[in-house]
Amino acid sequence: MFQDLINTSGSFLREHSSTLCYAWTASLLVIYGNRIVKFLRNLVKSWHYVLRLIFFVLACGFGFGLVTVYISKLLHSQVPALSNLQLVIAMLVAFLILGIFAEKNKVL
Repeated sequence: MFQDLINTSGSFLREHSSTLCYAWTASLLVIYGNRIVKFLRNLVKSWHYVLRLIFFVLACGFGFGLVTVYISKLLHSQVPALSNLQLVIAMLVAFLILGIFAEKNKVL
């Protein structure tokens, strides 16, 4: 019975693992995105307005997008190596860690 639950859950997670990896990566960027933007703002605060605007569009629009795509693909590439039990545990732990990070950074 427990093994059936693990296999059913593992199959479901495996089927949706790409979406879950994107969700995990996007959530991580939501939690730490403000810090990244503050760092970038301090980096370019002395630049001309137009250059700062262009940099912001490139960094936030394309930079965050590329980071999301590449990290989620990297995570997703690791899924086939996991057994169903390992996958269920890994997904639970990964999203629990996100919750802890969100709580520590006062996002929740």
